[in-house]
Amino acid sequence: MFKNPFSIKFMFLLICFLISTSINKAEQKEANLSIKLISVQEGNKQISDSSWSKLNFQLGEAILFSFDYSPALKEKVFYRIFMDNNIVEAGSLDNYISFKDLVEGVHILKAQVYTSEGIESIPFILSFTISKTQNKAEDAVNQTSTVKGQNILSNPILVYSLISLCIIQFIFVIFRKSGTPKTKKEEDKSGSELKRLSEEYNEQVHLNRRLKDDIKELIEYNEYLKKQKAELEASIKNLEGVNVSLLDQKVKLTESKRQLEMLQTQKEELFAMAIHDIKNPISAIRGYIELLNSYDLNASEQHQIMDSLMASSENIVKLTQSMCTIIAQERPEPALKFSSVSIKKIIDEICNQNMSYAKAKSIKLINKVSTGLPDVQIDQVKISEVIENLVNNAIKYGPPETTVEIRTFVKNKLLTVEVQDNGVGIPEEDLKRAFQKGAVLSPTPTGVEQSSGLGLWIVKRIIVEHNGKVWVHSKVGAGSTFGFELPMETQQKQ
Repeated sequence: MFKNPFSIKFMFLLICFLISTSINKAEQKEANLSIKLISVQEGNKQISDSSWSKLNFQLGEAILFSFDYSPALKEKVFYRIFMDNNIVEAGSLDNYISFKDLVEGVHILKAQVYTSEGIESIPFILSFTISKTQNKAEDAVNQTSTVKGQNILSNPILVYSLISLCIIQFIFVIFRKSGTPKTKKEEDKSGSELKRLSEEYNEQVHLNRRLKDDIKELIEYNEYLKKQKAELEASIKNLEGVNVSLLDQKVKLTESKRQLEMLQTQKEELFAMAIHDIKNPISAIRGYIELLNSYDLNASEQHQIMDSLMASSENIVKLTQSMCTIIAQERPEPALKFSSVSIKKIIDEICNQNMSYAKAKSIKLINKVSTGLPDVQIDQVKISEVIENLVNNAIKYGPPETTVEIRTFVKNKLLTVEVQDNGVGIPEEDLKRAFQKGAVLSPTPTGVEQSSGLGLWIVKRIIVEHNGKVWVHSKVGAGSTFGFELPMETQQKQ
């Protein structure tokens, strides 16, 4: 190979030409674009350029490097700055960069500019030291040797020259070996080498077979794992189905619990209403008996009291039947039974039933119901319960020698019923909670009666179910007026 001297010479000249061309290109790029350091500052102290080869900064001090570049190109120039081979900043070129929190030790700063066309400058490299106490003599030697070595490596002409020398030496060695005939010793050595290579080849073949066997086992194991995976996925799918079913059951149980709680609440309220309503006719019966025992009554008055006793007893029987119905029902939701009823007839019956009760407490009960009132669509039992509660309360809390007056009127297709007394009245602070459940107001019954705080709450609930409204006006020492209004054609509230 290359035994012809002319071929060797030609090859040598070609390599020299390529090296020369590369050097010229590098020199041209370097001439077109370059970057240089123009100032170094430590804190507020400016460091002269004569000390740049042995820079030693105090730990914790801010360091500022300022650069300048000489572009002979029209393209926009960009830059990259590295600290210890890690890029710390890149982008459009600024003329400075600062560092503050560098750790103790030797650091290498590298800066390079380039254009959008890919032309790069020779990188600028600077070594410096961060220390707690500056040892300038030792650092100067280390810094100088490092910078010199880096400057040599950063010079492309010297680099290409060294590479060229290495290539020439390599070619010379090849030419020399190619022109030297092999000796017997070298041939024996080549045979030994071939034998070694043959043994290695056989070993590789054996290893290849073992690898094929291992791969086959792995493929079989992979198939087994696939089957296991399929079975697990099927199990997961079944578990997900079971989980969905359990969630559905949980939702249903939660709804059942909510309905049971609502049912319990409704039953408690209906029991409270029924028990309260039983209390009124029982109190009336006791008043009638006291009246029979306390006064010398004529036959007509006795007959009237007996009629009132019968009516009160019938009310008790009806209420007990309602309580039994509440117990038997699964969902005791109050269902109003509307019918066309004469409100005057209801008030007349209630006044007759409570006349003896009022007389026993020396209270005058006056019925001022308007004649000729039209019939209204209401639940007769419920509205009777409302009027009974209002009249009974007026008598219960009325002092002797006072009056209780019931009056009605119709306006704008609304029926209004009012029960007025001239008793003790209700304080202003009690009026806001008069219709609340369990609210016991300041006034106390004037007889031996008891107050449960449910009567007015029952009144408001029934009137609201009829789409009506209820109110109270009162003044301490002047008496109170309780009233409600209903549409003439009432429908149950949805």
